[in-house]
Amino acid sequence: MKRLGIFVTEDERSIVETAQKCSGMFLSGGMPMGDPQTEVAQLVKKYELPEDTGFDLSNGEFCTR
Repeated sequence: MKRLGIFVTEDERSIVETAQKCSGMFLSGGMPMGDPQTEVAQLVKKYELPEDTGFDLSNGEFCTR
């Protein structure tokens, strides 16, 4: 993975981290509590990066192949 040197804010990183910790948990009615993939996709769109961009949760940096 190639690091892009583009970092999200600490608040954005913590949102993704919380979504990851809650993934697999469901609210009544079957609605998922956390969806880290959706959160990262929204950040990729916000920062106008290619769709195949990944995210390093440990430091909040975007990566690509």
